Amino acid sequence: MANKIYHTILELQPQVDSLYDKGIVRGKDVGFTCLRKLYSIKPGCTTYIMGSPTSGKTELWFEFLINLSEFYGWKHVIYTPETGTKDEVVAELCSKYLKKPFYKNYSGFMSDSERYKALAWLNEYFYIIDPGDKDISVTQFYAEVDRLERELSVTIQTTTIDPYNELKHDMKETGGRQDLYIETMLGICRRNAMKHNRHNCIITHCADQKPVTTDGITYYPAPTAREYAGGQAWYRKGLGMIGVWRPPVGLRDSSGKPYENNEAHIIIHKAKPKGIGEKGIAKLFFDWQKNRYYEKGIMGTTNYAIKEENTEIFQTTNEDISDMPF
Repeated sequence: MANKIYHTILELQPQVDSLYDKGIVRGKDVGFTCLRKLYSIKPGCTTYIMGSPTSGKTELWFEFLINLSEFYGWKHVIYTPETGTKDEVVAELCSKYLKKPFYKNYSGFMSDSERYKALAWLNEYFYIIDPGDKDISVTQFYAEVDRLERELSVTIQTTTIDPYNELKHDMKETGGRQDLYIETMLGICRRNAMKHNRHNCIITHCADQKPVTTDGITYYPAPTAREYAGGQAWYRKGLGMIGVWRPPVGLRDSSGKPYENNEAHIIIHKAKPKGIGEKGIAKLFFDWQKNRYYEKGIMGTTNYAIKEENTEIFQTTNEDISDMPF
């Protein structure tokens, strides 16, 4: 007989009592003051990030991962063929970690000793999935993460698929219906996160949008939660959902102030389970030289990242606040 999947309330009482005593537990802080109330990363959950090409989706998530490793020692598995070859992925991570250009033909590029330092640090926390010229499905990806854990005797806290359309997709079992397939695939992602107490992230694109014109400027507006490429299945299945939007140059906000060239809006479309955050918008700015996001309006030399349940503070000091990702 198959294992039963029903549960009586009395059977669940010990776990329910534990929830009662523990209270709502917030996820891990990602390092930005403006996002502290809106978003956190919790084991056993998922995040789906959406935006148009070159909006900064991958840059944002990589920065979250680096912060999670620095603050909490988390380890990550990344599949990101859109970033480039496996070597280029590592080069990108080196640049973000050191806040310096990787390549020698850029001003202020990292030295050999700095590069070796970055590689040693990244080797402790990051693993790259690269199937070469083969396709890989979502189930094959998670199976490879499981294999990595077994063979290397490590525990992985996050996985990243970037972007969704680089996966191998077979919609035969859903009769060719993309919406049902996406729901099935996202269900696999969520169950895998819960089973392994990981946080699984999938980065994807927004659907085709109609351009709008304001004050003579034609642009694509900030995508809504219902504009994930593939339809509303993402919105129905998503837990943490983030949209990234870069306002067009020359456009003015509702107060009449022009948006800045390096401004990015981080839009929290959905925040579940309870306690990880709430819907809202945060503004970050991208430093192209340092390859990092930063905030404005938090002048000072001491910056903080909150650890789980606010019981422990990690402190970092720096003479130049613009160097910091917080």
